[in-house]
Amino acid sequence: MIKRIEKGEANGILAWHPDRLARNSVDGGKIIYLVDCGHLQFLKFPTFWFENTSQGKFMLNIAFGQSKYYVDSLAENTKRGLRQKVRRGEYPALAPIGYLNDPRTKTIIVDKKRASLIRKAFELYAKNGSRLEDVATFLAQSGIHSKNGKRLHRDRISFILSNPFYYGHFRYGGEIHEGKH
Repeated sequence: MIKRIEKGEANGILAWHPDRLARNSVDGGKIIYLVDCGHLQFLKFPTFWFENTSQGKFMLNIAFGQSKYYVDSLAENTKRGLRQKVRRGEYPALAPIGYLNDPRTKTIIVDKKRASLIRKAFELYAKNGSRLEDVATFLAQSGIHSKNGKRLHRDRISFILSNPFYYGHFRYGGEIHEGKH
C-alpha cells in the first residue's frame, strides 16, 4: 500500500482505525512522512478524525504510539503466560505425535490410537538396533505419516526418539523442564 502511494498510484487511505495502519514505529513514521510530503492527502477513519494539521498529525502519532504500546504489551503478557505454564509443568505448544491437545481442558492427553505405536517405535529402535529408516518404515506401515501424508523423514524420527517429552519432560526456551503429562 505504501509503495503504491509513493509511486503516485493512490493518494489516500480508508481504514477502520489508525492502529490498522501501523503496528510499529517505522510504519507510523512513514505514513506521517507521506502526509508531510504531500503524497498522502487523505486519511479517513470512521472512528477517528484526522486533519492534515500539526495537531492532526500529533494525534495520529499518539494513535500510532498507542497501537505500538498495545502490541508490545500483548507480547509481554503472552510471554508471561507461557512462562507461567512452563513453571506449572504444562507444555505450551502443540502436542507431539502420540499425544493430543485437549481443547476442553487445555491440557495434553495421550492419543489412544497412536501412543502404542510410538512406544513400539521406541522399543524397535532400542531393542533390535534398528536404523531410523526401519522405524520410519514401521510407522508408515502403521499409518503414521507427516501432516502432508508422506512418510516421516529420518530427521523427524530422530527428533521423536530424542524428544524429552516422551520421558516426562519438555524443551522450552533452550532448557529442559519437568512436565505434568
